[in-house]
Amino acid sequence: TIEPDPATTAQVLMATATGSVDPEGTGTVTYAYEWFEDGISSAESVSATFPASATAKHHTYRVQVTASDGLVSSAFGYAEVTVVNSAPVLTGPSLSAAAASVGDALTCSATATDIDPEDSPTVTYVWSDGSTEPTYTVTDADAVGSSITCTATANDGDGGTASASASASVTNTPPVMGP
Repeated sequence: TIEPDPATTAQVLMATATGSVDPEGTGTVTYAYEWFEDGISSAESVSATFPASATAKHHTYRVQVTASDGLVSSAFGYAEVTVVNSAPVLTGPSLSAAAASVGDALTCSATATDIDPEDSPTVTYVWSDGSTEPTYTVTDADAVGSSITCTATANDGDGGTASASASASVTNTPPVMGP
């Protein structure tokens, strides 16, 4: 078997071979490993592990394992796993202030990274009123004591997403003295 299954590019592939016995009982059974990427032999590993740094999403990794008693080797057994897309990692969001009153602008900011080198995740924002700009201006419709929430979502364009939210409280607007 190969674990984990499914696997991402952030995970080491680990092969497990069991059940082999030496019918004559003359030696200890050992295993030899040969790894393949998309059907092509790989020089990245000849052990039970295949490094995460050598994998890429949407590629299939196969391990062929041969048992030996030191005198004779068995036919090989094999297992395969296809590496799937890794979700992006979202940092944030953070708001420009923890509290705001009518007329104040709040800015929501977040960044995203992805371990899959071919992915460049984008970040989108949605405020509690449904608006989608990175900046929100507090209005009379926002009740004093309520929260205004910004949800940031990172999308890698290959089905991977990550979301998080940050909130600010609406504070009372001081009265304005007339002339």
